[in-house]
Amino acid sequence: MAKTSRKDSGSRRRKISKLRVFLYSLLTMLIIAVAIGGIMVWKAAAQLPQWDPSSLDNMKQSSVIYDKDGNEIAQLHSTVNRLSLSSSQIPDIVKKTFVAVEDKRFYQEIGIDPIRIVSSLYQDLISGSAKEGASTITQQLARNAFIQDPTVKTLTRKIQEVLIAIQLERRYTKDEILTFYLNKIPLGESSYGIEAAAKIYFGKDVSQLDPAQVALLAGLPQASSGYDPYFHPNAAKARRNIVLGVMRNAGIIDDAQYNQSINESFSYVDTMIKTYGGPQKAVYATDNYKYPSFVDYVVNELENKYNLTQDQIFNGGLKIYTTVDPKIQTAAEDAFNDPANFPKSYDKTLVQGAMTIVQPSTGNIVAMVGGRNYQFGNFDRAWQAKRQPGSTIKPLAVYGPALDKGGYYPGTVLDDMPVTFNLGSGQTYSPVDDDTYTSGWKGRITMRYALAQSVNVYAVKLLSLIGVDTGWQFARDNLGLPLTSQDKVLSLALGTCHVSTLDMASAYGVYTNNGVRVTSHAIDKVLDSTGKTIITPEITRERVMKETTAYLINDMLRSVVTSGTGYAAKMGDWAVAGKTGTTSLPQSYGNKNGNPDAWFAGYTPYYSGVVWMGYDSDPDGQHYLRQVYGGSYPAQIWKKVMTVALQGKKVQTQFSRPAGIVSGKIDTKSGYLPSSLTPSQFIQTEIAAQGNFPTQVSNIWVQEYVDPKNPRVIVPASDPNKVSRVFLYLPDRDPAITWPANEASYRLPAKAPLPQQLQEAPY
Repeated sequence: MAKTSRKDSGSRRRKISKLRVFLYSLLTMLIIAVAIGGIMVWKAAAQLPQWDPSSLDNMKQSSVIYDKDGNEIAQLHSTVNRLSLSSSQIPDIVKKTFVAVEDKRFYQEIGIDPIRIVSSLYQDLISGSAKEGASTITQQLARNAFIQDPTVKTLTRKIQEVLIAIQLERRYTKDEILTFYLNKIPLGESSYGIEAAAKIYFGKDVSQLDPAQVALLAGLPQASSGYDPYFHPNAAKARRNIVLGVMRNAGIIDDAQYNQSINESFSYVDTMIKTYGGPQKAVYATDNYKYPSFVDYVVNELENKYNLTQDQIFNGGLKIYTTVDPKIQTAAEDAFNDPANFPKSYDKTLVQGAMTIVQPSTGNIVAMVGGRNYQFGNFDRAWQAKRQPGSTIKPLAVYGPALDKGGYYPGTVLDDMPVTFNLGSGQTYSPVDDDTYTSGWKGRITMRYALAQSVNVYAVKLLSLIGVDTGWQFARDNLGLPLTSQDKVLSLALGTCHVSTLDMASAYGVYTNNGVRVTSHAIDKVLDSTGKTIITPEITRERVMKETTAYLINDMLRSVVTSGTGYAAKMGDWAVAGKTGTTSLPQSYGNKNGNPDAWFAGYTPYYSGVVWMGYDSDPDGQHYLRQVYGGSYPAQIWKKVMTVALQGKKVQTQFSRPAGIVSGKIDTKSGYLPSSLTPSQFIQTEIAAQGNFPTQVSNIWVQEYVDPKNPRVIVPASDPNKVSRVFLYLPDRDPAITWPANEASYRLPAKAPLPQQLQEAPY
């Protein structure tokens, strides 16, 4: 046997020594790597954010607003727009597509994919960065749900993702994890979750999406900003088509569906996000930017009436069911968007307006418009603007309380001749009628006539008779107007207080509701994210006046529309009641002819609606209405909207007449029963509440003998040529005042002096 040389032996030992060194080095490197890895895992675990897997069930999500029929009209959200769905609400095509695109081994993994992790780490080491993604669906959920800044990519964050993902897999089923993921994943345009994204990009529920639309959404997680169809439509379409190919290869869709979808036109809906008071508070309206004024009021009710926080409103996943009627709301918005319904502006500043419509029987606010060109978050004139209502206040603060007090009825007569009230401390008040200087004083008139023709002096005199406190209290406590102690003055009769269209629509609604006041509200109920009812409005129904009072006002205000200042609001056979109102320019405007505000308040047996028109402000003394009155543009808008509101409803030609209403003939110059001397033109039929119809016979007409050639000269009864004539006997009227035309011919002439023995008894 040949001997091994010493040289060969030494060479072998050197080879073994090198191998050992290599193995020891490799082992050392592995130990160091494991140690480093262990330290990194320990460090990552030590820095693991505090989290609770159960919080996945209580994620911040958008709130949804619905109309009266349960149709969605808007979504409220802050910087996160999320609408959560249950697993059963998510179509299989959506689940399968996201799994095929994002994590095809999802159902076989334990929350992590070792193959993808090793590949990702290798690429990160080669590039010297941490850019490669290796996240499973469970890891993405962990990152989006629990990592404070999920956009930062570091090894520590990836380790934390893995640790959390493993715990999630131990706690939840695969279907639960996938459902959480699909509700949580950011998909661009401030949308989180597939339902919010479906709304934003397509204006649909996720259940209504076709394969091409599912493909677009499934392609967004890779780079939602880069594939945003609003900014990168070509890239978005290319990515969508790649996903469609993945769907076909995975058997999610067949070849026919693929061919149809690949050629489908690429379209998406326009959306609007409007900031509410700051970057963390916004409102999103679906589809065609619906009902911004009404939505603003809903948010106001949630905040100020129900004391919900902004976070609850915008991130609480609330389901907010409201009272808005889409047909009426749309008609109102259309009317305000039509320039023909408004007078020409003085300059580029628009003549503004507002409108509110309520359903008095329920208290539902069915429509609200806060101005022309109104957008979310604007100043909402329908409820925020407090303007002087002018004569529209008269039925609320004068005529209603007078009738309810008793002793008055629609035939009550007062003299419209000039009057000056002593207010004390050297102050006086002399109301005038708007047409005093063109038509003159109207003389002795009934309440019905005064209301129909909006006579100011009559209203102030009547408020003085019943007491300012009585009128003020009735309007505030019974009808809900926001009056203050400063409004407790005689000029209240002419509308010197400040109210909104919502205030007025609610107040007038009490009359058409037969004297019962129902709480006006925009919210019907609110459910939290679990479906539990958290808000149900307390709707009170309170009788605040006699039924007969309401009916008498209804009947008189019909006269305003049939033969008075509100004629433009007449609607065929419909029972329509209404009142016009304008306000006067301050004395500082001199003799300028115009008014700051024009109102029309009207109602039918179904709805009460109020329109205001005017400028927001007048900085230069030129921004006021010129030849615009409540009976013009405001009444016309009211009629256009109400015509739509009443479509499909049975025509009501009368307001409900209660028991206790009586009628009869009256003398319209005295308010009493006609006497044998009352001229026929001053006799008419009038109604009253039982007990308030007059029983006294008129005593203001006297018969005298006059010269047939000069009927203004009274002659003795013994004059053979005498003729009898009837005159008004009004000894309290100031003889220096010129009588109105309809009474002048009945003015009692001065008697000719007679011999002592023939003088008649004075009258």
